[in-house]
Order: sequence, then structure tokens, then C-alpha cells
Amino acid sequence: MRIFAWAFGWMVFAVCLTGITSYLTYDFNLQIWQAHLRTASGIFFMIALIVGGVLTTDAAYRSRKRFFYREEWSFICLLVTVGLFGLSLILS
Repeated sequence: MRIFAWAFGWMVFAVCLTGITSYLTYDFNLQIWQAHLRTASGIFFMIALIVGGVLTTDAAYRSRKRFFYREEWSFICLLVTVGLFGLSLILS
């Protein structure tokens, strides 16, 4: 449940940030906001690939001492990616 809360929080943050950016720069053009949402989802997907694939090593997997893990953050970023891209498709 904690993973979904983090994903929802990041998704709300990204939607608000792209909405404010779209409003300030392009007078809230809906097509521009969709492009910003898709760009943000691409950035979150890139972060998910980097955190989940490149930075996860076997030694880090065995020494699980933290209360959060890189695999969880990768999954959170993937959930945000799907949510933002889905929202951009709904707005079209």
C-alpha cells in the first residue's frame, strides 16, 4: 500500500508541475499539457530503468538494510509512468 501512496504522490506532483508550467508558458493549451505529461512520463520511465536496472547490483540486493529498496522505487516510477501516460491519453 505504501508503494501506491508514493506513486500517487509523485503522479500528483508531476501533474501539478506540468499543469503550472503549461499555464505559465502557453496559457494552458491542452495539447501542450498532454505533451508535457508524456515528457514527464518518459522521464519517470528513464528513472525507473536507471534505478531498477543499472544501479541494482547483487551486493546491494544481499545487503538489504534500508526500509526502502531500489526495486520498489523502480516499480513506483513505472506506476507513475503508466498513470501519466494514461492521463495524457484521457485528455486527448
